[in-house]
Amino acid sequence: MEPVTRSVVNRRGLLRLAAVGAGIALLAACQSVAPATSPTRPATAPATAQLTPGASSTKPAAGQPRSGGTLRLGVLGDLPNMDGHWIQGLSTIYHVFDRLVEYDPKLNPQPSLAQSWDVNKDFTQITLHLRPGVKWHTGRDFTSDDVKWNYARLKMDPKVNGGGHFSLIKPLSSMETPDKNTIVFKADQPWPGVFDPFSLINMLDPETGTDNGTPRPINSKPVGTGPFTFVEYAQGDHITLKRNPAYWQSGKPYLDGIDIKIFSDPQALVTQLESGALDAAINPTYRDTARLLKDGKLPVALNDYTGARTVILQQSKPGGPTANKQFRQAMQYAIDRQRIVDNVYLGVGAVGNLPFAPSNPAYDAAKDKTYSFDLDKAKALVTSSGVSGAEFDAVYSVVAADYAQLAQIVQADLAKIGVKLNLKAVEPVQAADQLFNSKFTGWYIGRSIFGQLHPGFLQGNPNFSSEVNWAGFKSDDFVALSDALVHEADPAKQPQVFAAWRDYVLDQSFTMVVTAAKDRVVSNPNVHGLRWNLDEMMQANDAWLDA
Repeated sequence: MEPVTRSVVNRRGLLRLAAVGAGIALLAACQSVAPATSPTRPATAPATAQLTPGASSTKPAAGQPRSGGTLRLGVLGDLPNMDGHWIQGLSTIYHVFDRLVEYDPKLNPQPSLAQSWDVNKDFTQITLHLRPGVKWHTGRDFTSDDVKWNYARLKMDPKVNGGGHFSLIKPLSSMETPDKNTIVFKADQPWPGVFDPFSLINMLDPETGTDNGTPRPINSKPVGTGPFTFVEYAQGDHITLKRNPAYWQSGKPYLDGIDIKIFSDPQALVTQLESGALDAAINPTYRDTARLLKDGKLPVALNDYTGARTVILQQSKPGGPTANKQFRQAMQYAIDRQRIVDNVYLGVGAVGNLPFAPSNPAYDAAKDKTYSFDLDKAKALVTSSGVSGAEFDAVYSVVAADYAQLAQIVQADLAKIGVKLNLKAVEPVQAADQLFNSKFTGWYIGRSIFGQLHPGFLQGNPNFSSEVNWAGFKSDDFVALSDALVHEADPAKQPQVFAAWRDYVLDQSFTMVVTAAKDRVVSNPNVHGLRWNLDEMMQANDAWLDA
């Protein structure tokens, strides 16, 4: 067996990727905490009001954290289900669960449910030593068998989370549990990005997630080990969480609970925030956020660890125009990304074509400008593609005002080159079904995530995965390129592997990156300690309220 090295924090040694997290630091937002600005591409300043990355409109919080109080949190859109292995809508029940590790701002794994680990030199065996004494919300001990069940469920069911987790953990070949606090993960090939799923995947209680030992969807009462326990869910209205008195982090959480109010109307969300009926709101519209930031009365924390807005083009519908590569490339040139950044995202974000953040080793500034706005070139490509009279739907969530504005801009430009785009806003649950089951027939406007993590994470991102791909794109060449992206651990060979994958995705254009755009949380001045983690979730573990 290969020699092993004990590590707790050093991602550089674990992943053999230099400077993955270079230049990233925590943003000290005054009443709430968010990541600092990572390198961004320049954008022309529009005449409209701007959001400043990392901006906050309040003075630093005074005093020490205090216990007590309930955070009243507003969110847009209902959950597709209550399954903690799904990312869609997870910000509402995220606090019920813990993960094996957490990333720090430089993408170094930090102890969480796993307190230490051993990794062999070719990343084919990873031994996690679990934190003793952790309890499920039912009072049962958290064990290595529970971890094994969670990963076995995701290996067994590719439909969970729309297939993202299934693709992400494909390298996992077997698991062993030599004792209740030790689990050994084994891979047949090197797996340098192994800590990405460890930081992302929530641990769910198998006893409430099985039926006679068989995994089943968790749709009633989620149970985890997290800082808050689940109390109640009223569909389309609210979710109630309360403090876990037996949480393994001594003294945490500070809050007695979180009352989550579900909104379908973005204006109602911000109205209740400003009236004081809510303490905080996740992702109010960009225009409302810009107005609130300019007003200066409410703290605004922007998440710089976020992904890109994307358009996914359906490939699995025979005869559809988006199944034609030249036509897809025409669509790339028909998107006025700068106008979208200026007028929809108000300067928060950047024009680009790549799903990688600038801090990612697979990022290339020149390649990020492959497709510029050029309607003449777009029209010529449509003509040479042989597609005529193209008409298709663009599906997006009705609660995402920015998606609607983006679609309207593109719709007008496509009309100039003879392409008809029908806008189809649907309820969030229906949108998730359209996406995860590839039911949309033309375009799906959404987002890509985790461009700041290991490049191989894109294999677990169904926007770009060769395993489970929401566009329905299939190619043996893409499979080979994606396998190399996941498994290549030699720093000398990685740049070539990254470039080959990057160039292929840009050429095929089955998913188009429109812009990087930041998530945000706006809170009242009495709220302290809200923060974005590296997996793009707002956390209230350290949140507290003024008396």
